[in-house]
Amino acid sequence: MPTAAALLDRIGRPGDLSLGTARPEPLGRLPTGLAVLDEALGGGLPRGRIAELAGAPSTGRTGLACAIAAAATRAGETIAWVDPQDALEPEAAAAAGIALARLLWVRPRSVSDAFRAAEILLGAGGFGLVVLDVDAPRAGAGGWPRLARAAERTRSTLLVVALRRAAGTFAALGLELGARRVRWSGGPGRLVLLEGIDARVTVARSRIGRPGQALVVRQACAAHLVPSEAGLATALVARAARVGLGPIGPGQELRPRGIHGALPNFCTGV
Repeated sequence: MPTAAALLDRIGRPGDLSLGTARPEPLGRLPTGLAVLDEALGGGLPRGRIAELAGAPSTGRTGLACAIAAAATRAGETIAWVDPQDALEPEAAAAAGIALARLLWVRPRSVSDAFRAAEILLGAGGFGLVVLDVDAPRAGAGGWPRLARAAERTRSTLLVVALRRAAGTFAALGLELGARRVRWSGGPGRLVLLEGIDARVTVARSRIGRPGQALVVRQACAAHLVPSEAGLATALVARAARVGLGPIGPGQELRPRGIHGALPNFCTGV
């Protein structure tokens, strides 16, 4: 019986088979740094699972991902960002509060290489958060089972940032972003700057809580960067509130602090 149990545990999900107890292992959470979003998610993103953050361009998905990554590094986590399109701006990441000394930036040559890189990072362990930023996640559709298993074994959270959700049942959480209002500064004879956007975040899928909840996230861009330099990738998540609850109280305001430091040696391909 012990041999059979070990075999079944090895070919199944780690920890799914447990002799002598019926109590499941508590699922850990990775806080997002946004109190109301953490409340809606039951404490944050699930550890050891795939979470998807989907939205059309200019909805603030990269800004929200940066805010989540910043919260992770502030908590002492080491994180990785897989970026096949070379879209991440180090200055914007630092302005969003990401501690660059705790960031491994991987820039694969293709989407398939990006999926492979994410699998290697998850399998290596030691990363509290791995961000996979891809615009064509269906190109790596065959890799979802391997990514799910690797994340579960090492208890790392995989956050997939893409145009649309594509992991299907392999994702424990699916968030969808939709822009509500874009804010611009400036006027006649003045430089027009992107101030930020208000985006609607919907919990479209959740295997760990209640789907269907919606929040409004206010994102404010760094004042010294214009849209042509980095666009909404520079966004800092400043506030979040439940839809329909009116103004945000002082206790709910969130202002990620920029953490500046020397850039680490980045990977340029896998």
